[in-house]
Amino acid sequence: MRNFLTILSLFVSTLSVAQSRFSIQGKVDQLKNGDKVFLVYQIEDRQISDSVTVQNGRFAFSGPLQYPVFSTLFLNKNPYVNRPRNGEQLDLLRFYLAPEQMTLSARDSLKNVVITGSPTNQLHAELKTMLQENDNKFIALGKEFEALPTEKKNDKTVYDGFVAREKQLMNESFRVHLDFANKHPDSYLSVISLAHVAAQPTVAEDAKKAYQKLSEPLKNTPVGKDIPILLASHTSVQIGKIAPDFTQKTADGKEIKLSDFRGKYVLIDFWASWCGPCRAENPNVVAAYQSYKDKGFDIVGVSLDNPAQKGAWLKAIEKDQLTWTQVSDLKGWNNAAAKLYGIRAIPANFLIDPSGKIIARDLRGKALPEQLNLVLQNK
Repeated sequence: MRNFLTILSLFVSTLSVAQSRFSIQGKVDQLKNGDKVFLVYQIEDRQISDSVTVQNGRFAFSGPLQYPVFSTLFLNKNPYVNRPRNGEQLDLLRFYLAPEQMTLSARDSLKNVVITGSPTNQLHAELKTMLQENDNKFIALGKEFEALPTEKKNDKTVYDGFVAREKQLMNESFRVHLDFANKHPDSYLSVISLAHVAAQPTVAEDAKKAYQKLSEPLKNTPVGKDIPILLASHTSVQIGKIAPDFTQKTADGKEIKLSDFRGKYVLIDFWASWCGPCRAENPNVVAAYQSYKDKGFDIVGVSLDNPAQKGAWLKAIEKDQLTWTQVSDLKGWNNAAAKLYGIRAIPANFLIDPSGKIIARDLRGKALPEQLNLVLQNK
């Protein structure tokens, strides 16, 4: 059982607002004088970058911060400014930046840093431990699929079996996040865990109960305010419901409404340039578009890239030959349309009929052309 003072410390550091600041004191013995350490993190739709020069193995950062945010330290290169060369391995540390006074220490590199003085990162380590078994199962499932011969991978029965197992593992991970949130109702990390699972039909009722246990200050944080929207999404985007309308902008600033596409079968395709499974799925979506675009079918791509990734988004559109309408508000996981549709994992998609009704979702691989062939034949 964790000490009451530790809980109180986390609660205060998480919820104090106007005066909240973070402080990092770092020491990595083998860093050289003149090395630069970059700190990169995002607050809502703003990406923030800072850098300091190492002296005697030491570096320090501080600044205002209301709530914990996931962040990264990079040694000598900010990859959002200078893209790494092919095969280049960066020394980096991913961790929670929180309004706490934390110490980072290691002998040799950022990747081996040990963090002390941070209840938030202590709790994050606990959550990672809780998820470890599930993560290992995901890795094993991926390796099992990749080891299959091509004909087996293309066998619908085999493929559907792997998808079913993947969904089961996802549901297990949702339960872990729920257990964590119920165990730590005063932690901002529980808000993040609940936001991750709130839109999932299999756990929505339990997520609602866990949300009700949160304090009012936690409910009123930016992520906390999103949870009721996500809880509602699993009913508002069920098959048979009219797809919620939304407006997003193209890369050149033109506003596009989903309702502009009424009269066609439309696939709402949630993806991002950084999402490996999305990029792997794109050739299937391209093939379906080419086969059915002249038969009353269209696509609206919604990117979950953030502001610093706009260039990568545009390059991915060009490289993957995504010639249909592409929109984004460049807010990453805070994308307004994604929250409206309860998107917490990508790739994800919804197929809408000409009246605007959702008729299918999460069509991957051969499932998309098979569904399009079915509905357009009926049409």
